[in-house]
Amino acid sequence: MMKTFIIIMLSFNVFGSDCYESSIIKPMPFMGNNDEIFQLSDGSMWEVKYSYEYMYAYSPQVIICPSSAKLIVDGKKISVHRLSSGKTKKQPSSKNSNTNVIESNIDGDFEGWDGETIFKLRNGQIWQQSSYAYTYHYAYSPQVTIYKTGGLYKMKVDGVDSSIFVTQLK
Repeated sequence: MMKTFIIIMLSFNVFGSDCYESSIIKPMPFMGNNDEIFQLSDGSMWEVKYSYEYMYAYSPQVIICPSSAKLIVDGKKISVHRLSSGKTKKQPSSKNSNTNVIESNIDGDFEGWDGETIFKLRNGQIWQQSSYAYTYHYAYSPQVTIYKTGGLYKMKVDGVDSSIFVTQLK
């Protein structure tokens, strides 16, 4: 208990007064590697930047400091980028304050991507791969997260380590 209190106090002093405790609810496990997308218990979505920790942490308790873009997990400081805000008391629980993140599922079989792959989502949207990459991974209707970064959209498929750039067709 004292160790947690000391870490929290150090975090507030070093990173700013907007730091708060939370936990990572997905993915499981959380690795702490570059480009990994994760969601906190408040619903906010974040992306790991320039870190390769290989933590294998399951629902870790964390300290997030939005103004300094830092995440502290097991005493390790990781640079992060906010993709969307979480729910606040002022917002209805059904509204997301940021439309830059889309969560859905692939409609049917997913077999990876190979250059110009087209993805139909269960929410009715259709996206096409716009960056060259190849990966094979079979899953039935995996969850996807599409998020805006640097003016472009990237897609992360659950169970696949890498993300790809995509363009919306519909």
